Parts: sequence; structure tokens; C-alpha cells
Amino acid sequence: MTTLVPFIGLAADRRSHTSPSRPFRLLAAATSALLWLPRFWKARRDLAVLAGMSECERRDIGVTAFDIENTLALPVDRDPTDVLARIVDDRRRRRES
Repeated sequence: MTTLVPFIGLAADRRSHTSPSRPFRLLAAATSALLWLPRFWKARRDLAVLAGMSECERRDIGVTAFDIENTLALPVDRDPTDVLARIVDDRRRRRES
């Protein structure tokens, strides 16, 4: 009976076996950091549009002035429009059930 033991000495020393996704992860992180400010400005501009709507218009889409004020208190890295969409969806589900 023969036991096969793979020889990994040569393969372990070669750098070609490093993860190819590491440079892509670094690039993605750098891109995300660079594009954060435009995303932040767009989110604040969207909130300003919602705040400028009349109460009747906001009621039509399911958002209150209090919701908008609460989203302004969120950390700057969170998208307030996602939070508002979740609030509206929760209200809609509660109303339907």
C-alpha cells in the first residue's frame, strides 16, 4: 500500500497563488470612498425635495415631516432614502394587514 503525500513546497513559495480579488477589493474600497461625497449630496438633495413638498403630497407617498426630520439625524454614511422607503413599506404592510 502506498501513501501519496503531495509536495507543496514549490507551490507555497509562489506568489501567483495569492487571491486575485485583493486588488479588486482595494479598488472597490477606493472607488466607494471617492464616490461617497456625491452620494451624500444626492441624498441630501432628495431630502430637501421631500421637505419642500406640501403635507398633502407627502401623505400621498406615505412620508411625514417627522420622518424627514428623523432621517436628518441618521449617520452621514447611511442613505436616508432607503430608510424612508423602509418606513413607507412598513406602514403600507401594517395598513393592509
